Amino acid sequence: MKSLQNHTPKILLLISIGAFLLVFMGMQPIAQDIHYHSFANDNSIFGIANGWNVLSNIGFILCGIFGFQLIVKHNIKSIILWALFIGIFLTGFGSAYYHYNPNNQTLVWDRLPMTIVFTAFFAQLYSWYLSQKTAFYIWIVSLIIGIFSVSYWQYTESIGKGDLRLYAIVQFLPMILIVAILFIHSKENIFLWKPLSIAIIWYVIAKFLEHYDQTIFDFTRTISGHQFKHITASIATFYIVLMVKKQVLFYKID
Repeated sequence: MKSLQNHTPKILLLISIGAFLLVFMGMQPIAQDIHYHSFANDNSIFGIANGWNVLSNIGFILCGIFGFQLIVKHNIKSIILWALFIGIFLTGFGSAYYHYNPNNQTLVWDRLPMTIVFTAFFAQLYSWYLSQKTAFYIWIVSLIIGIFSVSYWQYTESIGKGDLRLYAIVQFLPMILIVAILFIHSKENIFLWKPLSIAIIWYVIAKFLEHYDQTIFDFTRTISGHQFKHITASIATFYIVLMVKKQVLFYKID
């Protein structure tokens, strides 16, 4: 395993190249599903259109604030961590803005903050396990690709040739690379495994609830699966913040 650890950067690069080749050579362009913007519960609350879908994003904003407090309290200077918590904070507002008036134009402001979160989270894990200096450049490059992926998707939608493939890579490839890092370096930073595992479990639950949006609303007649998805995804985000806190307290590492 030790020899494998010495080649971690090369392994991650090969996985990334393989993902790009698989998606762009093995898959046709993926247009935005026309039903994506149709949510089960569109009831207004206090005059707010799609009220529950909007207000259920408060958890992301609170997690962002919690993260800011953590950074200030422990005098953390990591630009990547600042970006992570800013991305989480803005995800709450971006998602709320999108759900207030769901369409492809407002969806851009939901996806842009999430690209900040995806790229910063991976870069920070890379920093802790491998190289802080390299992690910064990885974050810059991946952030540029992430922003471009959203712009590219919006442009292709505008000309009737929607293509979500690059955005899909930006969203899911970091998770695959993180799993690879944790597998290769399984005996390092053991104390991070619990909050990270819990975060992953809650995220999987969130995707499950999102899929059964209408079914859950038919059962509760009050709250749909998508609103529960926001809540559970916020819980997953909270455990990411706790993971950062543990790393700071254990090793005083930015």
